[in-house]
Amino acid sequence: MYVNRYLSPVIVYYYSWRMVLFSLFTGSMAIFVYDYLDWKWVAIPWLPVSLVGTATAFFVGFKNNQSYDRSWEARKVWGSITNHSRSLGAAVKAYAASGTGVNEPASPEVREVLYRHIAWLYALRNAMAARTSWEHVDRASKRQREALNMSKVVCDAEIMRHLPERETAYLKGKGNMATHILDCQSQHLNQLRQSGRIDAYQHVSLQELISQLYDEQGKSERIKNTPFPRQYATTSNLFIFVFMTLLPFGLLPQFVDLGEKYMILLIPFNLIVSWVFMFMEYVGDISENPFEGLLNDVPLATIIRNIEIDLKEMLNDTEIPQREKPKMGILF
Repeated sequence: MYVNRYLSPVIVYYYSWRMVLFSLFTGSMAIFVYDYLDWKWVAIPWLPVSLVGTATAFFVGFKNNQSYDRSWEARKVWGSITNHSRSLGAAVKAYAASGTGVNEPASPEVREVLYRHIAWLYALRNAMAARTSWEHVDRASKRQREALNMSKVVCDAEIMRHLPERETAYLKGKGNMATHILDCQSQHLNQLRQSGRIDAYQHVSLQELISQLYDEQGKSERIKNTPFPRQYATTSNLFIFVFMTLLPFGLLPQFVDLGEKYMILLIPFNLIVSWVFMFMEYVGDISENPFEGLLNDVPLATIIRNIEIDLKEMLNDTEIPQREKPKMGILF
C-alpha cells in the first residue's frame, strides 16, 4: 500500500512509458501518412472518434469502480480479522487465566492459543501470496518481487515458530493449513472446556470467535481465488487500444485548419489525451487483485505484524517485534 501523499514521478513513469511511446508513434504516423504520403483520406471526422472516447470513458470508469470495490472489501476483511484477533486475545486471556496479575506473564495455555492464532495469520498470508494465472507478473517492481519471493520463506518460519511442535508435522501435509489451524484451535478450546479451565458459556463465546475468523478467511479466499471478470478486463484494453489508434487521425482535421506550421502540435496533444485514458485503465487494472503484492494492494505483512504485536503485548512477552515501516513509501 502506497502511503506517501503523492505518487512519485518515478512510479508514474514506470506505469506510463509504454503508453507514451505508443501515443508518440501513432501521432507521428498520422502526420507522416497525411503530409508525406499525401493520404488525405486518413483525416477522419472527429465525431465518431469522440463517440468511441465517450463510450470508452464510461466503460473504464465502471471497471475502476468495481476494481476499487474489490480492493476496499479486501481491506475491510482484514480490518475485521484484526478486530476479531484482538477480541480473541482478550477473551482467552480473561477466561483461561491462571490467576496471575495484570503485569505477569500469561499462562502456557493462553500463550499456546494466541501463538497458534499468530501462526494462522501467517498461514493465511501464505495462501494470499500464492500466484494465480490471472495476476500480474510484469507490473511488480524489483523490490516488490523480492518481497513476494521472501514472503513464503518468512511465513513458513513464523508458522513453525509459533505452532506447538506436536502440530507441525500434522499440518505440513494439509492443503489449506489456515483451515486446519483453526480446527486445532477448536479442539484445544474443547480440551479447556473438558478440563474445567473454561465454562460452557465461555466455550461457546470463544467458538463463535473461531467461526467469525472462518468467515473472514472465506471472504479473503473468495477475493483471492475469484478473478475480476476477464470479459471486462479484455474489452477495456481493446476499447483503449482502438481509441488511442483512432485519436490522432481524428485530431488531424482540427490541426490542419490551424495551418501547416501547427501540425506538429498534434503529437503532444495526442500524447496528453492518450495518457489520460490509458492511465485510467492502468489504475483499474492494478487494483483488481488486492493480494498480489503490488503498489496499492492490502499490506498484509504490516497488518499481521500489528496483530502479532498486540497479542504479544497482551501476553506480556519480553520479545516484541518491531512494526513494519514503509520502504520507499510502500507498506507491504
